[in-house]
Amino acid sequence: MFSNSIASYPDRGPYGKSSYRGNCTGYIIKDFIETYMNNPDGLVADPRIGGGTSTEVAQELGVRFKGTDLHQGFNLLRDDFREFLQEDAHLVWWHPPYANMIEYSGKQWGEPNKWDMSRLSIAEFTEALELAIMNIHDACEHKGHYGILMGNLRRKGEYYNLSSLVERVAPGRLVDEIIKIQHNCVSDNRQYQNPLVRIGHEKLLVFRRDTKDVSLHFISIAQRRAHNLVSTTWRSAVRRVLQGRTMALDAIYRSMEPYADQRENKNWQAKIRQVLQDNRYFTRIEAGVYALAA
Repeated sequence: MFSNSIASYPDRGPYGKSSYRGNCTGYIIKDFIETYMNNPDGLVADPRIGGGTSTEVAQELGVRFKGTDLHQGFNLLRDDFREFLQEDAHLVWWHPPYANMIEYSGKQWGEPNKWDMSRLSIAEFTEALELAIMNIHDACEHKGHYGILMGNLRRKGEYYNLSSLVERVAPGRLVDEIIKIQHNCVSDNRQYQNPLVRIGHEKLLVFRRDTKDVSLHFISIAQRRAHNLVSTTWRSAVRRVLQGRTMALDAIYRSMEPYADQRENKNWQAKIRQVLQDNRYFTRIEAGVYALAA
C-alpha cells in the first residue's frame, strides 16, 4: 500500500513483458489495488493491458479482473468500456501512452492503427485523452476509483505537462496524487548539447466517481469552470495594469489592448467595465477614473 505521496521502485519486478517499451512496474499497480480496494468482491479493470503487467498483478492478488487493449480489438475511443465489462468496475487502472513519446501500433505490436493514441498529434491526443477518461469514469461504480499513471513529455524544446492535462479534463474528484520516481530511463544514457533538467518522475492521479451522473454532465461543469477562470484572468490583468496607478478608463483600455488582442472576446471594453464594478478589488475615484481598492 502507499504510505505517502512519493513512490520509488528501483526494481520493476517480475510482472508483465519487460521488453514491452513503456511497461510500468507492477509494484505500483499492486499498491494502487491494495490502497483503494475496499470491496473484496469488486472488479478491477484495465482498458490498456499493454504487456500484461496489470493482468499478472491481479492474478497474484487474487482479485477479479478484466483487461483488454487495442491490440486485442478493444478501442477505448470508439467502444464503450462499461459495455465491455458488463458490470461496474470497482477500480480501473489506466497507463496511457505519453502522447507520441513511444509509438505502439506498428512498433510494439501489429500494424499502425489510426486509433492508437501514441500516433496522434498533441492536439489530437488532448481530445482523445478527454474522451478516453470520460469512458473510464462512466465504467466505474459510484464511489469507485480510477488511477491514471501519466508522465510528461519534452519535444523540440517544448515541455508538455500531460499529467496536469489529466487533472483538468478528468470528470472525477481528485483524491490522491502519487509522485513516482522513474528509474533506468532511456534518456539517462543520452548526452545533450545544452543543459537539460531530465524528467525523472511520473504521476499517478487517483480519482473517485462521486456522482452517478455520466461524464457528459461534467462537460457543462467544466465549461462553467472555464468561464469563471476566464473572468478571473481578465480581473487579474486589469489589477496588474492598475498596480501603483490611478487611471482613466481610456488609459486602461490602451494598456489592456495587447492582452485583449489575444482573447476571443470582441466586446472586451465592456468586459473591462464589468470587471471594474467589483468593489472588492477596484475603487472608482471619480467618473471614469479607477484605482485598486485599499
